[in-house]
Amino acid sequence: MKTSVTSAIHIDRSPEEIMAVILDPEQAVHWTSGLERFGVVSGKPGDVGSTARLHYREGGRAYVMHDTLLEVDPLRRYVSQVSGEALSARVETSLAREQGGGTRVAVRWTGEGKPFFLRLLLPLMRRSIARQAQADLAKLKQVVETGGQTGPHPSASTT
Repeated sequence: MKTSVTSAIHIDRSPEEIMAVILDPEQAVHWTSGLERFGVVSGKPGDVGSTARLHYREGGRAYVMHDTLLEVDPLRRYVSQVSGEALSARVETSLAREQGGGTRVAVRWTGEGKPFFLRLLLPLMRRSIARQAQADLAKLKQVVETGGQTGPHPSASTT
């Protein structure tokens, strides 16, 4: 049984600025939970067919996921297949310019566990996955809106 989660956020920047961060392997660690390294294996990030190894650490456990970019509608829609030892997921990222300015970024994650126990457990983890996805989008927003910084914007008041 597949589990799906959709999260969205408004970012006060253009799709071009947002995708510059999303497609930058060095920036990925700043906004993706548990990601320690994003290693490009083949192709150029953003090109259909490009592949990467995503090195994660969660709960003290290291693991690697393989990411293949399947579909691209530049600055509008990107679809990847991410798989590892325990699960496989299709990740669709959509961007839409908003009339008042900025961009709505939505991510739809649809995945399933590979081991039997995870196939049963994953649907029960849906809320946790949704919270993590929303937190990652909030971090993405911060990175994009602060020009790649993960802390407070330099002009922000600290008092």
